[in-house]
Amino acid sequence: MRNLYKIGIGFVLFMIISAGVLFFWWQAQKQILYSQSFKSSYGYHVELTADSTLSNVTLYLPLPVINNTSSVGMDIIEHDFNDDDPSWKYALVDTEHGLMLSMKNEKIEPQYTTRSKDSKKILRQSIDSRTILFSNKTIDTMNPLGKEMVLMPKYKLTYLGPTASQPNASVYYHDNSKVYNYDSRIYAHYETLPDTNVSIFISTSGCNQWWIGGWQSNNFREDIEIKLSGPQDGWATINGQLVTGEGTYESPFSLS
Repeated sequence: MRNLYKIGIGFVLFMIISAGVLFFWWQAQKQILYSQSFKSSYGYHVELTADSTLSNVTLYLPLPVINNTSSVGMDIIEHDFNDDDPSWKYALVDTEHGLMLSMKNEKIEPQYTTRSKDSKKILRQSIDSRTILFSNKTIDTMNPLGKEMVLMPKYKLTYLGPTASQPNASVYYHDNSKVYNYDSRIYAHYETLPDTNVSIFISTSGCNQWWIGGWQSNNFREDIEIKLSGPQDGWATINGQLVTGEGTYESPFSLS
């Protein structure tokens, strides 16, 4: 009986030691996987839709900016923002509302057909441009204001509360995620018919990603959209929304 007791104690000690070794091995493996797969990036997306021809087009659009500089904007200038349509000319301009993206084109003509609710055929032109810029540092996705590139300008920034209090909020949002509303500005100049409808959608995001048995991430995101009718020649106010702190923020090295 005494020998059986000793064997039992030895087995328990063996299991405890084995569990400890396995724990530290898994922690080391997780750190290796995290370090090898971790990446941070900013995304920027502009979509323009028009149902009639636009001529002499000049747009000044909000950009991801910090301290009146924009790495995303520089990337757009240095590389092709829209490979499918080289007729667009891009530049960074310092406006009365800060640094913005200038987009110019001599003419935009409808190229494809959609159907309205009453089945009438509608000619449309859609410009869909996007870029991803990788960062060499972790992006502060929980508190990006004042620390990261966010869409600028921002006026009347208002905190609305956590995402959990918003309609249709995802149950997967982090407890500390927040929603903000704000006003921004967009400049549009073009000639067109009085009944022409134009929609401009802009979005940006900052994201950290890593792989430990599956992809995990956290991010902030924001978008603005405006609908214009007829010829334009001036500044317009546009409403935007910023959502911060989405995703996973637990330590990637904790035992799960």
